[in-house]
Amino acid sequence: MTTTDAPGPRGLPVIGNSHQWARDPCAFRERCAAEYGPVVNYEMLGWDTYMLTDPADVKRVLEDPDTFPKHEPSNAQLEAFVGNGLLTSGGDLWERQREAIQPAFYMDHIRNYAERMVAQAAATADRWTAGESVDVRRAMTRCTLDILVDCLFGQEIDPAERGLYEAVEAFQAPLEPSKQPITFFAPDWAPVPFLRRADRALSHIDDQIYDIVETRRADEADRDDLVAMLIAADTAMDDEQIRDELVTFLFAGHETTALSMTYVWDLLSRNPTAQRRLHEELDALLDGRPTIEDVFDFEYTGAVIEEAMRLYPPAHDIRRSPATTVEIGGYTIPEGSLVTLPTWVLHRDERFWDDPEQFRPGRFLDGGRSDRPEYAYFPFGGGPRRCIGQQFAMTEAQLILATIASEWTLEREYGDLELSAAVTLQPSHDVAMTPHRRD
Repeated sequence: MTTTDAPGPRGLPVIGNSHQWARDPCAFRERCAAEYGPVVNYEMLGWDTYMLTDPADVKRVLEDPDTFPKHEPSNAQLEAFVGNGLLTSGGDLWERQREAIQPAFYMDHIRNYAERMVAQAAATADRWTAGESVDVRRAMTRCTLDILVDCLFGQEIDPAERGLYEAVEAFQAPLEPSKQPITFFAPDWAPVPFLRRADRALSHIDDQIYDIVETRRADEADRDDLVAMLIAADTAMDDEQIRDELVTFLFAGHETTALSMTYVWDLLSRNPTAQRRLHEELDALLDGRPTIEDVFDFEYTGAVIEEAMRLYPPAHDIRRSPATTVEIGGYTIPEGSLVTLPTWVLHRDERFWDDPEQFRPGRFLDGGRSDRPEYAYFPFGGGPRRCIGQQFAMTEAQLILATIASEWTLEREYGDLELSAAVTLQPSHDVAMTPHRRD
């Protein structure tokens, strides 16, 4: 029998459960799932929230975007930063944009990108000196931004020359966990320094993108990168829509891979057995720098990345909102409420993972993918809105890992890895590591 009241933790007047959620969103969700089951109701930031942790329910939500579109208040917050691009748009616009952009991520294009991915990964490591500390997160962020700009914007675009490193960093600062409450609740007139810097950075990024688009429209060269696809006559996009798509990729197209690689290096440094097995595979397969053909032969290398994304999914929480009142798990979920699909919780659920807190890449080998429900693991989302860049990101991550790990090991300079959950799951401190050349 359907009941309107899903179980959940009792909140406080006015603020509901926001104070519990804000302390540690991931731990709060884990506690809720353990105590109340696969459908949990709580109030977060004024939103009537329903958390789902049954993979069948996750599948239902993600594979039916008409019934479960994006949560408009959450989406509006993100749209204020990146515009109405593929990440935030919906309906017919989203379908047109997805169709226009998808070819940039077909495998034949990714093959052409592979050599550039390896070159940028090698350039990253070439800036290191053995024994001298490196902020690995910053290094991976620059590496993946270089790859994104090189592959999708065009090889002639120099991020340093155009001031994109500093601008992207300032642009993303308001979405850092420590700054997010101010970002979303400060009035527009408040003179918040990091918000003013972000506004100036976004204006600079806009200027650069419009300049790139104007130059490309006058360029008759035959190109096959993302910019060329967006300005092609048959896509019928105006410059503002092109701008929104390119800003979206600047925001979402490099950070998640940079975070995944940061967690890979941390996990390998704490797990010498896994690191040794990775090196054995790379030493057996590689003759010099890796190529796209090597990616098809990688087994453990890919498993290392998949396991890192299981333990530390950058997209730790996916949000949707029912367009009509629905029944899920025996409970009524009201129209317009927030439905949250906590990747973090399902990726660490003992129902689907033995010793879920342990880093064990082998669980993704030898048929290990087939012995669990489909949506017990969904680092790239699912359904029609599954991340368009999944294959690009997995290829990129494997080539970065293979390029660097074949020559270097990284030793941590900190204790436990501390995390903060905002739009993405981020380290709450510098990830300082010491590089050592392999013997």
